Amino acid sequence: MDYLKKLGKNLFITILFLLLLAFLITILYYFNLLSNNIYNIFKLIIPLLSFFLGGFLSGMQATKKGALEGLKIGGITLLLFLLLSTFLFQTSFELKTMLYAIILLLTSTVGGIIGINKKSS
Repeated sequence: MDYLKKLGKNLFITILFLLLLAFLITILYYFNLLSNNIYNIFKLIIPLLSFFLGGFLSGMQATKKGALEGLKIGGITLLLFLLLSTFLFQTSFELKTMLYAIILLLTSTVGGIIGINKKSS
């Protein structure tokens, strides 16, 4: 049960970080403080940062196999977002989406690896 609480907390932090940064960038773009090119770059970077953070936090709380913990948190988060986008927004699943999903999973896994190595003993 304790493991599920940690996983849920890390999942919540990952999604909250993603939503807050996305909201901030959207507000800046809405008031024309960001150009279209910068906004598009941030749209790609923000999920990468949030997945890395989720993997990093999971890795720091893990006792071993940080890569697996990062992969778990990234996989759950990715599954939630893919299901939401598929069913709520009727988006199609394309090769570009699949490649981006793989990059997000790899980013989360690297976060888990770095997190378990940075853990204070």
